[in-house]
Amino acid sequence: MGLSTAMEIGKNGLAIYRVATEVTSENIANVNTPGYSRQRVLLETAPPTTANGFPLGSGVRIATVERYYDGLLQQQLVNAQTTQGFDTAKSTVLQQIEPTFNEVAQDGLGAAISNFFGAWEDLTLNPAGSAERQAVLSRAQILTDNFHSVSTALEDTISIQNATLKPLTDDINATLENIAQLNSQIKTTELVSGNANEIRDQRDQLVRDLSQQIGITYTENSDGTTDINYADGGAALVTGSVAGSFSLVPNGAISDVYVAAAGGGAAALVAPKTGQLGATMALRDTIIPDYLAKVDELANQIATQVNNNHNDATSQTLTPAGHSYDFNGAAGVDFFNGTTAKNINLNITTTSQVAASGVFGLVGDNSNALKLAQLQNKLTMSTGAATFNSYFGSLVSEVGLDVLSAKNTETQDIAFTKQLSTLRESNSGVSLDEELTNLIKYQRSYQASAKLITTATEMMDTVINLIR
Repeated sequence: MGLSTAMEIGKNGLAIYRVATEVTSENIANVNTPGYSRQRVLLETAPPTTANGFPLGSGVRIATVERYYDGLLQQQLVNAQTTQGFDTAKSTVLQQIEPTFNEVAQDGLGAAISNFFGAWEDLTLNPAGSAERQAVLSRAQILTDNFHSVSTALEDTISIQNATLKPLTDDINATLENIAQLNSQIKTTELVSGNANEIRDQRDQLVRDLSQQIGITYTENSDGTTDINYADGGAALVTGSVAGSFSLVPNGAISDVYVAAAGGGAAALVAPKTGQLGATMALRDTIIPDYLAKVDELANQIATQVNNNHNDATSQTLTPAGHSYDFNGAAGVDFFNGTTAKNINLNITTTSQVAASGVFGLVGDNSNALKLAQLQNKLTMSTGAATFNSYFGSLVSEVGLDVLSAKNTETQDIAFTKQLSTLRESNSGVSLDEELTNLIKYQRSYQASAKLITTATEMMDTVINLIR
């Protein structure tokens, strides 16, 4: 080995530790970048040379610049964020509709039901009283208004969930396109022996973001690309540099979700069940409609039972049979119109039409008003298992328990995801203390390489001076 070889080793050392310093600087600069994985330079001994039959080292070289990456943690984060995406979306919407069933202020639907039948009970004390009859009409109007309010709130929430599908699927499609594009960049970069670590970080972050919106499975390929499949439909969402897409097709008042697989082919109808998309569909198609159906059933039963006793033609067929007459002695008619919370309305418009009497020509009779007042405590709901108030109370409890359960589940999901994120940060995150230590180490190594060149130069000068 000659002095020129020593100088070459020093020169290579300068170049290598300059790269190591650049990698460390990149880590420090990205300490707060979401999804960034710290990198490190792996060094190895350069191939030895032979001098006078003896192998002698030729310095150091860079084996690779690798990122700290844990594939298992990535998979766990993807699964956890899918669950969190579903539960967070569900919890958020349920908390928005909870005030619709808020009975704490005693001015909600439950109170309106009690006050309506309470007005009939007051009327039994003075069947001919104008004020008492007006109270029945006023309480009935408040009751129908409350039904309308609850129905409107629930239907509006259903419409909002349906409208949410458009920006949500657009965002999903944009993410799929970006992942496919990054796949292409990674493959191209690594084909020419380039370093695509930071592009991989961006792609992995997008995969985690996508997993919050939909359930996915993914495969990491040997060429650096990642293929993604839809967990709820099996469609290939990303294959190499080609992305599939979601689309919406109107179906009456709502939209159906279709998926076109990467690589072409006809779009297929799917039923999302996971992630934010699955939660939106469940809220729109199942959870909120179930609440609305129970409110509609309550409105229908109240209207039916009151009409059966207020309409003289119908009351005669009941067991026991009876009659109903209004203030003018005319046969009673239906008190309500409509069979749902949305369309229930008063059928009578004047106090004289209130049929309190059960005896023709006897205005002071209260027998029919008494039958109507007693409906409040009859087991007319859930096939004879509940009263109007207890049925609505059960619905309020169901909504409250659903909201509480959703909140608790969301809290648990957040805690679990945070724990996984902390594990990922400990493995792949940047530690400023460690990086500053490496920076000093590489600086000293750079100075040593420079000193090697200086020493070899001085030795070369000494040899030349001896020759002179």
